[in-house]
Amino acid sequence: MELLYGGIAMATLNHTNLTTYDVPALVEFFSTVFGFDVLDTRGDKLAVLRNSDGFLLTLMYDKRMTPEQGYPGLFHVGFLQATRLDVDRTYEELSGRSYTAPKPDRLQRGGPETYGFYCAAPGGVLVEVSTMNVVEGA
Repeated sequence: MELLYGGIAMATLNHTNLTTYDVPALVEFFSTVFGFDVLDTRGDKLAVLRNSDGFLLTLMYDKRMTPEQGYPGLFHVGFLQATRLDVDRTYEELSGRSYTAPKPDRLQRGGPETYGFYCAAPGGVLVEVSTMNVVEGA
């Protein structure tokens, strides 16, 4: 199906590759918190995951990455949620699995206001969980 925006054909991002210093820990994070299924692994150096929407996430070991030397600046991956309640549920899921993140709150970063939080996932990846539906109770 071709999606159009202002008469321009749009493409859908359906795959990304993240490098990490800890592939197994990052596989566990994305599998347990965000429901990714593991399609393939190559020892502890590579994993291919897929979510229920068919998005493919490849995790690859990079010896240059360390806990002290990860991704630059504000690089992150994001999981948009439909509602504030969904953000809160994801926060509770993370907390229940002993991952650390600040409580969700309103975020204003220059674009549209959102409600959510950032979490330092294992292996040096920063993850945003947020919603653009910022109405109280939504």
